[in-house]
Amino acid sequence: MALTPRLELKQSQSLVMTPQLQQAIRLLQYSNMELVDFVIEEVEKNPLLEIGESSDQSPTQAEKDANERESNTSDTESMASSDELLSKDNMQSGETDTPLDTDYENVFNNDTASDEPLSNYSDSLSISGSGMSGGGGSFEDMEYSLEQRLGESTTLRDHLEDQLNMIVLPPNDKLILQYLIGMLDEAGYLGEDIGLIAEQFACSTGEIERVLAIAQTFDPIGVFARNLSECLKIQLRELDRLDPAMETLLDNLELLAKRDYNALKRLCRIDTEDLRDMIEEIQALNPRPGALFGGEVVQTVVPDVFIRKNPKGVWYVELNSETLPKVLLNNRYHAEVRGQTRNREDKEYLAECMASANWLVKALDQRARTILKVSSELVRQQSEFFEKGIKFLRPLNLKTIAEAIDMHESTVSRVTANKYIATNRGIFEMKYFFTTAISAMEDGDSHSAEAVKHSIKALIDEENPKKILSDDKLVELLKSEGIDIARRTVAKYREALNIPSSIQRRRMKNSAL
Repeated sequence: MALTPRLELKQSQSLVMTPQLQQAIRLLQYSNMELVDFVIEEVEKNPLLEIGESSDQSPTQAEKDANERESNTSDTESMASSDELLSKDNMQSGETDTPLDTDYENVFNNDTASDEPLSNYSDSLSISGSGMSGGGGSFEDMEYSLEQRLGESTTLRDHLEDQLNMIVLPPNDKLILQYLIGMLDEAGYLGEDIGLIAEQFACSTGEIERVLAIAQTFDPIGVFARNLSECLKIQLRELDRLDPAMETLLDNLELLAKRDYNALKRLCRIDTEDLRDMIEEIQALNPRPGALFGGEVVQTVVPDVFIRKNPKGVWYVELNSETLPKVLLNNRYHAEVRGQTRNREDKEYLAECMASANWLVKALDQRARTILKVSSELVRQQSEFFEKGIKFLRPLNLKTIAEAIDMHESTVSRVTANKYIATNRGIFEMKYFFTTAISAMEDGDSHSAEAVKHSIKALIDEENPKKILSDDKLVELLKSEGIDIARRTVAKYREALNIPSSIQRRRMKNSAL
């Protein structure tokens, strides 16, 4: 067959995603806070768009007014107050399908007394090194309140650099110390290896250790420690309380965490009373000295969706209007500018701005409708959880929701991503309600993984200290409740709940007794 050039006509079908459609799909994944940032950016680029003021109207009235408003206004707050009752018929009759929703579905096909037990002195001690949980201050009573800490403007780094500037050191030592300050975490711990630091400065590890010893005299006492044990030693050394017995105790904090007091008494060569006094001293120390200074304030989770009961006792869903942007299209300004536009380029730019504004209005409205539709079905599916608690959380997957509301799984996945829902039982991430199923005994209803975890925790909380439940015993008890589960699954769930093994629990509860 000869190779010759030729022309051919070929007809085929393909799906092309326009930039606007891609952006509309991305809008589904945005949380309300992310949506505000996006809308502000769009308003800055488009002179025809404005951000309206928040409405003080009641949700129901706002929705009524939005229905009577002209089509050139998009008030996403109006969607925040839907009175959709969670019956399937009401939801389907109240929804209006739009081409944009069809596009969503078509695009994505996959996607202290001496007789007091020692355990009382170590209950609040969490051994996890520099990553241990909790704030600064003592293990029991914090010296600073939360409000004082959040309102503190001086950071740990600023505080240490001020001290560095006040001491006289060779330039090389100051350079190393400045680097060490930059390597501290929020708690004041030094996480980088001394050998790597020495290699970076082309000096010996002994030189770094010498500078580190100077740094460990800085305020607050305990900073620049490489682990929890060293942090406590620095503080006790400053108080002149670091004797050999205490040093041995601090070298074996894992035994203290396990409440293995007999082993500690043997290692430290002390009696019970001395051990009790030493634990008291440790509890008065600060495991996170750096946390006393200002840092990044943890952002509070803002729910995107609320669920409430109406007077008839039926659950309904509404969007969080406080965080939704109110977008307005300024038709008056558009008409004024259009009347003064003469050249072709300006007319094309104005038409482009108008089309972009109309698209944003439609996309925001469709996003609100889609979130309400998915949230309403989610609440309907998990109604028993809201009424009775976590034990009644049903196993649920994306496909079940998608089939119920006639959408694709990928659309449901995007709607539930990065979204939080405020319920009568707290604020939950929407993904929390999608859990795997655990088989039931004798063809009964399956159980959700979260409900099974709750049952395991409840059984362990109620166990007799003299009869600690092993994982095999937990399997037996769960099967008696109709839950068909393997021992390795029980062990996995127990570890996920940070519950110690039966041996560790027996030791802990016996020491408490």
